[in-house]
Amino acid sequence: MAKNFEDFYHSHLGHGYDIDGSYGAQCWDGFAEYCLWLGYPAIHTTNMKASSLWTHRQSNGILNYFTEVSSPRNGDVCVWGDAHGGGYGHVAMFYNGRYFGQNQGGAAYPGGGAVFSLISYVAPMGYLRPKNLGGGLSWIIPETTRPLTMAEMQNNAKCIWGYLHAKGWTLEATCAVLGNAQSESTLNPNRWEGDVPFCQPVSSRGFGLVQWTPWTNIRDYLGNAAIKDYGNLECQKLDEESRTGYSWIDKGYGMSYQQFRVSKATPEQLAQIFLINYERPADTNQPIRQTQARYWYDYLKGWTPVVPDGATGGGTTERKLYMQIVNGIVVKCYPV
Repeated sequence: MAKNFEDFYHSHLGHGYDIDGSYGAQCWDGFAEYCLWLGYPAIHTTNMKASSLWTHRQSNGILNYFTEVSSPRNGDVCVWGDAHGGGYGHVAMFYNGRYFGQNQGGAAYPGGGAVFSLISYVAPMGYLRPKNLGGGLSWIIPETTRPLTMAEMQNNAKCIWGYLHAKGWTLEATCAVLGNAQSESTLNPNRWEGDVPFCQPVSSRGFGLVQWTPWTNIRDYLGNAAIKDYGNLECQKLDEESRTGYSWIDKGYGMSYQQFRVSKATPEQLAQIFLINYERPADTNQPIRQTQARYWYDYLKGWTPVVPDGATGGGTTERKLYMQIVNGIVVKCYPV
């Protein structure tokens, strides 16, 4: 049965494991505990070096259970070279842009090492993906507001395309949104405008993939949802808005939001239409958004869409949107 890394993270955070009975909770023990949790045998190192999990991957049996990948998603094993870990390297698991592992600054463990903790760190030598890890695609959503790296944006772009494709959007329209969202949030569903959380007055700043403004519009929609669910919920809101026409004002292109979502015009044309009709910034001369839309089109056109983990899949949503308007300004928008 496929596993869900969220379960491993929440059940192991703050706990320590000494699998080999030596030196306490070392980084290898954390990796070994992960292997056992996945139902795999614990893959051993060479000369006690965690780095050998990667450098000897062709001979140590790890590729029987893990697949080498070029960019990470949650649950992938990350291995660092001998320049780290006092000459022994390091191993941990990727989680929402950071690394989850043992002996990396967590609380001390009896006998040595440290319990599971989550840290930011330099990029590893390589990534290994468990073959039975649940789903094929997971959002990368940092717990605090920040720009995403290109690798993280590429992952989330696949999530957005996978979700919207299942709802009937064209790739061209999706990439138009991506080109704009890259400028707005770097595709981070937990991004605050200016990286200032809960800024005041609320009407001055936005939040989320397309920086809904005021930020209460989308924060009220998200409600008490976990951060890990923000991506799918924000894509859901985009799709709901496209069906109702909410927040779309035709500025002379003769295209409704419903027409936009299924349009096969170029990504550049649609990026400009989305900028003018939906985002509506003070400065509309932003050709970078068209360039970004083309990049995402070229990046995604050869990729088979996969609905991201936690999404509901295809079909038409029947939820209704209700708005609270004060002095002609929408201050809340929420589904019921």
